[in-house]
Amino acid sequence: MTTYTSTATRPFTRMALLGLLPLCLTAAHAQAWPDKPIKLLAPSTAGGPPDVYARALADHLSKTLGQPVVVENVPAVGGMIAAQQIQRAPADGYTLLVTTAGMMTITPNANPKARYQGADFTQICQGVEAALVLAAHPQLGPKTYPQLSQWLKAEKNPTYSSYSPGSPAHFLGYQLSEALKVEMTHIPYKSSPQQITDMIGNVAPLGFVQIATASPHIKAGKLMAFATTGTQRSPQLPDVPTVGEIGLPQLATTVWFGLSAPKGVPAPIVQRLTEAHQQFAGLPDVQARMATAGLTVTPGICGDRFLKNMEAESVRWGRVIKSSGFVVD
Repeated sequence: MTTYTSTATRPFTRMALLGLLPLCLTAAHAQAWPDKPIKLLAPSTAGGPPDVYARALADHLSKTLGQPVVVENVPAVGGMIAAQQIQRAPADGYTLLVTTAGMMTITPNANPKARYQGADFTQICQGVEAALVLAAHPQLGPKTYPQLSQWLKAEKNPTYSSYSPGSPAHFLGYQLSEALKVEMTHIPYKSSPQQITDMIGNVAPLGFVQIATASPHIKAGKLMAFATTGTQRSPQLPDVPTVGEIGLPQLATTVWFGLSAPKGVPAPIVQRLTEAHQQFAGLPDVQARMATAGLTVTPGICGDRFLKNMEAESVRWGRVIKSSGFVVD
């Protein structure tokens, strides 16, 4: 019996094989990954909280994946520059991002130039979180939150500071002013160290500040703490009530950092990164290292769960930002 193959079908066969070629190459690339150093962008200066997380994670990934993971600091515009670099990077697993709450949930709502949302990236895992603390210089006068609220209502031109315009600390101050029906002037700084220096110097005595930055000064009596913004009391400041305890549950929030990658990274690479990050989050020495920096490890928030949490938080901040009228110039 003779089998005949129509020459007319050959081009279609070749086209089908060519169509499979990119899939084969992608699979081969994923199997070989990583075969060169990986870059991890951190949207902060060296030594900042995102950088602390980035360097601890880079150390672990280097050991786990067998290739150097190099941290590159990209501190600018609420994380937007780092995020946009990742958007332009190849989806090959060699450029990763330390993503932050501000970068993914506030900047897209406040900065028209951002032009991205959380879904425009491959979201790997949330890594750590930290609450903020409402604190003031002792010479301000109030010692408790009820006293502070009365002082703010009686003061003619009350002010509050934040470590950055468009940050959670900025909008927490706005929410506080709305809750108390008091007009407060916002004093923005460019970093937590700058903010804390002026708080201690009684230049801008009241503000929401990162716990890791403020807690040594609170313990030393250089600052007074009124409330922390977590849903539970902070391990660093266990005697300080939460915003929920003082009747301001709408101010409950944390800043968090996580691991992201460009959209379209092959699933096998995403899986390896997820597994490596989960292992990282479970290490006691990592948890201790993060606690020293005022950060709490948050294991198990990965993939779709991470993205959905991010999107819900973005909606919440979007409402606050719209109400405040804030827009990045």
